Amino acid sequence: MINNIELKFKVSGIIPVFRENHFVREAINSVLGQDEVGEILLVENDALEICEEIENQNDKVKIITPSIEKIGNVSANLNLGITRSNFDYVAFLDANDWYLPNRFKKDQEMFLKHANADVVYSSVQSGQNNNAPLKNAKIGDPRKIIGENATPKEFYKFSLLVKQQHPSFHTNSLTIRKKFLLEDKLFDERLRLHQDSELWRRFLRRGNFFAGKLEEPVAVIREHEDNRITSRTVKSRLLMYAVFIENVGVANMYGFEKKYHLKEILRAQSKLLESNWKRRIFFYSQLTLSLLQKDSYLKSFTSNYLSKQEN
Repeated sequence: MINNIELKFKVSGIIPVFRENHFVREAINSVLGQDEVGEILLVENDALEICEEIENQNDKVKIITPSIEKIGNVSANLNLGITRSNFDYVAFLDANDWYLPNRFKKDQEMFLKHANADVVYSSVQSGQNNNAPLKNAKIGDPRKIIGENATPKEFYKFSLLVKQQHPSFHTNSLTIRKKFLLEDKLFDERLRLHQDSELWRRFLRRGNFFAGKLEEPVAVIREHEDNRITSRTVKSRLLMYAVFIENVGVANMYGFEKKYHLKEILRAQSKLLESNWKRRIFFYSQLTLSLLQKDSYLKSFTSNYLSKQEN
């Protein structure tokens, strides 16, 4: 007998595609193999023959073309996919990667078990080696420690202060309730890097995150030379902090959150210095001063950093 949640649990799979991609067929096929997927949206601007071929062969596959000014902007393309999606749940996949079988089985169980769940997160594997370490599983399941009914604030605080992990998840491992997604600003289009980390951090502040499959991967990340993560820098991370603080607003940030981000900003800035002793002196001297005026420091940093990007 089919449960009602099985009828309602349909996922829109969103795959952003940029330039010629030798792996996109494998990525699409891995999504097509999931019973829970109701549609696959290929957000691409190069009119790739392979995408058109697959679209013509399968009714679930739809190509979406971004406007000219949005071409190449990952955040904008993901946002376009979200707004054009037709089902209640959304999941993403990089065109170089692929889903493993039963990608959404555990997610469906968690959304059935927890009516208030907004996001279910799992682990991914880096590379095809079965012995490769799992990524984004370090946060574990805070609810096993702080309680099944932990509020978003409690979950967020535990992730920041106890686990000491950046509150981010691999985009390939998340299944998100679309209604929850649309209640707030989506991917910030000013960010070409870290846009996913910035968004998950904002969502953690207000959403109910539940752990899915942590001991086994639900997707595989293909290691390749063009992987965008290799181009991340200290400056790109500082920009992410500035965008996050502006989006949330210093007045709306929790006390523990202000202190955490203050330390993260100073730690990142110290890495721009050439020696360890200079980094230590800078970090601890600035920390001592800025802790006394966290609000003004965070506001000044955000304003100054974002103004530099505009000039």
